[in-house]
Amino acid sequence: MKPYLLFVLITTTLAAPAWAQSDKGQIPADFVRNYYRAYGGRPTSEKLAPFYADDVRLEDPTYSFVGENKQAIFANFDSANRYNQYDWQVSQVITQGNVLVTEGLLKARYDDLPYEMRFVNIFHFRDGKIIRQYDYYDNKDYFKVMEEWKKRQSKQ
Repeated sequence: MKPYLLFVLITTTLAAPAWAQSDKGQIPADFVRNYYRAYGGRPTSEKLAPFYADDVRLEDPTYSFVGENKQAIFANFDSANRYNQYDWQVSQVITQGNVLVTEGLLKARYDDLPYEMRFVNIFHFRDGKIIRQYDYYDNKDYFKVMEEWKKRQSKQ
């Protein structure tokens, strides 16, 4: 009996680092807090790009956007967000393996026009970086705000 216990103890001890490595480093411990903090206020590529692997793929069917890699995702990011101010309120986080799902409410402003959107973001990780991301937004308020903003701009 003792040799069996010794065998179990040795194999589980030796195998533990392999278990830890397969999960550890996939999703950074403070990812949700750090990512949405970086994405808060006026988002910039400088603040967000470090979260992404170079070969990331981001799909946002809500806005018919597909970014094939980090360079494509951030090519026009700063100019596209120059009027945005974001306050992300994450209400649910689900993880499984290297996948993390967040759900919540985005309270935002475009210029001086407020709007809200419910969201779901799905992240896939490799070596602590996002390698695939899917974004879904209930953006009806956003389109109303954009319509109002364009009306204002045409009057100027």
